[in-house]
Amino acid sequence: MAVRIGLIHSVLPAITAVESMFEKHWPEAQRVSIYDQSLYIDLNSDRTMPPKVMWRVQNLVNHCVAADADAILCTGSLFGKAIETARKEIDIPVLTSFEALVETAFMVGNRFALIATDPGTNKLLNQDLQIYAKRNKKPTPQTEAVFVDSAMKLISAGDQKGHDTLVVNAAAKTKDCDAILLGQFSMGPTKPLIEDQAKIPVLDAPESAVLKLKNIFENKTQSEQEV
Repeated sequence: MAVRIGLIHSVLPAITAVESMFEKHWPEAQRVSIYDQSLYIDLNSDRTMPPKVMWRVQNLVNHCVAADADAILCTGSLFGKAIETARKEIDIPVLTSFEALVETAFMVGNRFALIATDPGTNKLLNQDLQIYAKRNKKPTPQTEAVFVDSAMKLISAGDQKGHDTLVVNAAAKTKDCDAILLGQFSMGPTKPLIEDQAKIPVLDAPESAVLKLKNIFENKTQSEQEV
């Protein structure tokens, strides 16, 4: 039986981005998506979650569990706190949007350019990098945060090319770093364009997350076979 992955989304472009990575790396996984745009719309003006959004995200996690998901991934970068709270009571893997990205980043260094198209993302990504480094005794990360204004509006309106141009131009201005980290799932399809001009690794959230999930279940299968 195929592994079922519950996917929680708040913007449409994230769905395309993560689906393309499943097709590339783990096509046999069964993906079940839940899309609730109101989660994104109802964020506070400072990009934090009001209690009603926290509650709704946690309910969506529980819905995925009720739908027999073997693992859950939230693609929204601003909902990590709600996911971390919800998964405390759940015995299946539940991933925030960029925790796999953070883990992957430290495999290549500790100096990172953070690229985001939502004004709240880089703060949270930087916090997660700092927390991960402290917990795992990694070198303190040095970050350069770049917010690409208007890019999210363009891609949400269907202007992929306009979005990509802004993101690629922003990435080209980064310097003195070991890797470029793309904080939004929706920037996944833009990654190859950045790689064409970058001389350092470019890491994105959807690919990192899919590879982490696949690795979790491959290791689980191997352990069961050894027993």
